[in-house]
Amino acid sequence: MVENTPLSDLLEAGTEPSAVEESAMIYPLVADSGNRRVLREWITNHDSHRLADTETPVTECEFDLCIVDGDALEQNVDRLRECKDAASPILLPVLLLLPEKRTEIIDIDGGAVADNVFATTIDEIVSLPIRQAELQWRIKALLRLRVQSLGLQMRTNTLELFQQAVENSGNAVYITDTDGTIKYVNPAFEEITGYSASDVIGQTPRMLNSGEMPDSFFDELWETISGGENWRGEIVDRKKSGELYYATQTVAPILDGDEIRAFVAVQTDITERKRREETLGRRTQAIENAPIGVTITDPDREDNPLIYVNEGFESITGYTAAESTGRNCRFPQGENTDPETVAEIRAAVDAEEPVAVELLNYRKDGTEFWNELTIAPVRDDDGNVVNFVGFQQDVTDRKQREKQLEVLGRVLRHNLRNEMNVIQGWAETLKTELGDEIEGPEQIIEKSEQLTELAEKERLITKVLTEPPEENDVELAPLLAHVKRTVSTASPDAEISIDCQEQTAVSVTQNFEQAIDELVTNAVVHNDAAVPTVSVTVTPTDDAVTIEVVDNGPPIPEMERSVLLGNAEQTSVYHGSGLGLWLVNLIVSRSGGRLEHEATGDGNRVRIVLPD
Repeated sequence: MVENTPLSDLLEAGTEPSAVEESAMIYPLVADSGNRRVLREWITNHDSHRLADTETPVTECEFDLCIVDGDALEQNVDRLRECKDAASPILLPVLLLLPEKRTEIIDIDGGAVADNVFATTIDEIVSLPIRQAELQWRIKALLRLRVQSLGLQMRTNTLELFQQAVENSGNAVYITDTDGTIKYVNPAFEEITGYSASDVIGQTPRMLNSGEMPDSFFDELWETISGGENWRGEIVDRKKSGELYYATQTVAPILDGDEIRAFVAVQTDITERKRREETLGRRTQAIENAPIGVTITDPDREDNPLIYVNEGFESITGYTAAESTGRNCRFPQGENTDPETVAEIRAAVDAEEPVAVELLNYRKDGTEFWNELTIAPVRDDDGNVVNFVGFQQDVTDRKQREKQLEVLGRVLRHNLRNEMNVIQGWAETLKTELGDEIEGPEQIIEKSEQLTELAEKERLITKVLTEPPEENDVELAPLLAHVKRTVSTASPDAEISIDCQEQTAVSVTQNFEQAIDELVTNAVVHNDAAVPTVSVTVTPTDDAVTIEVVDNGPPIPEMERSVLLGNAEQTSVYHGSGLGLWLVNLIVSRSGGRLEHEATGDGNRVRIVLPD
C-alpha cells in the first residue's frame, strides 16, 4: 500500500506517525563507491525504509531524507539547497557522512563556506566509518522531525483553509471562550446582525437577545454545550438596528481531549424563509377554508392526476382527499355530463390555456350537481406549465332557479299571447260592430299589442340573464346593414343611414345586434316627425370604437333615459316600462362598454363606447 505513497498522504489517511517514519524514501547521494554500496544494501534490506531511484537526478526525485558524503556535498550543494527550498517550510533533512579526521570541508575558506553550507543544507552529521546503530538512530531522529514538520504544515494548511472558509462563509460564525465572551466574529456575522467586530468582541451573545425566547430556552442550550454536546435549534435574535431576525443555530464545544476550550456558534439567517412560510401558511389556510373547491394537478405525471384537494372539494363532491388524489379530475363525470363541454376542457388543458365552464357532475353518492368549473395553468419562471389549479362551485340551486325562471317565463308568455289574442279578437269584433262610435276597441288593440311586445322583451332579457356572457369578434358593417334592412322593412317611411368603414370589428357578447336594433327601432317608433330619420355612425380610435345613433324625434323621457344609462331603480311607480332600453344597457355593459345620451335640440344622440 505504501510502496509509492508520499508520507503526507499517509498522514492525511490517519496512519500512525511511527509507521509513517518507517515508510520514508531515502536517497543515498554518496561519492565513495564503497560507502554507496553499503548504504544501498542496508536500505534495500531494511524492513521499513525505501530506496529512492538514484538514477533520477536529486532535484527531480521524490525522497524524504538524503544521505550525502563530503565529495558529493561539494558537487551537489546547490542542488540540495534547491530541493530544501522547494520543500520549505517542510523539513527535507540531509545527513552528512564525514570522516572523523577529515575536517578540511569545515575549514574551507576560513569556515565561511562551510558555515553557510551547514546552516542551510546539512541537518545532521555522522562520523565515518559507518556504524549502523548510530546511522539508524540519526535517520530515525531526522525522519521524526520530517514527519512532525509535515504534520505541522498539514495542520497549518487546514487552519488556513478553515479560516478562509469561515471568513467567506455566508453563515454568521462567532467563537466564545468558556465563559461565553465573544473572541471572534466573521464578516457574515457583521452583515447579518449589523454589529461590527469591534462592537461585539469582549461582549457575550446576550447582546443579540430579542426577548422573544424564554429563559428555559437558553438554560437548555447552556446545559447541552457545557456537557460537551452540540446544540441545534431555531432562535429569534435582534439586529443592531432593532429589527428581529430568525436563524437556525448550531453551538458546539471545541474540545482538547475531554476539556472544553471554547465554543463556536454558526447561524443561518432564515428570516425570508420564515416569512414565506408564514405567508404560505396563511394562503394554505385560506385555500383549505375556502367555501369553494380548490384542486391542483400535476401534468408531469401520467394522466395529469390530482395532487391536492381542499375541504371545499370534499364537501361538494363527497369524495375525500385520499379518494381523490392520484386520479384524473374527470372521475366526477357521469352519464349526463355533456361530452362537448368535456371536450372543451380537454382542448384548453392540452393548449395550456385557462377555461371556464358549467357541467353536470356526480357526487360520490350518485346525485347530480352543476359544477361551475374554472381551470388555469400555473407556470414557473421560465413559462413552463408545472400545475393546473381548478376551482369548483356548486351552482345547482342557481341552475334550477334559472330553469324554473325559463319555464315560468315561457308559460307566462305563452298564456299572455293566447289571452291577448283573445282580447284582440273581441276588440276587433267590437270595432267592427260599433264602428267609430267609441274609442275603446282601438285602445284595447293598442294596449294588447304593447303587452305582447313587452312579453317578447322580457323573453330576450331572460335569455341574456340566463346565458353566460360569451364575447365574439363582430364585424360592424354587415351587422348594421342587417339592422337597417330589418327596421326598414317594419317602417318603410323611415330614412336610415349607415356610416361605417369596412372591417371595423369589436369584441362583444352575443345578442349585441339586438341592442343596436332596439336603439334604431326605438328612434323610429317614437318619432313624431313627418319623416323619421336615423343615422348610425361608427368612429374607431386607438383605444375605443364609438357607435352613434342620432334621430330627429322628441327627447327621450327622463325616466327612459335613466333606464338607458342604468340609473333607474324599480319602484311602485316605475316597474315595467322601458324594458327595451334596459335590454340595451344590459347587453352593452356585458360587452365592457358604456352608454351616453345627449339631447341635440331636434332629436337625440345615443353613443355606445366599446373598448378596442
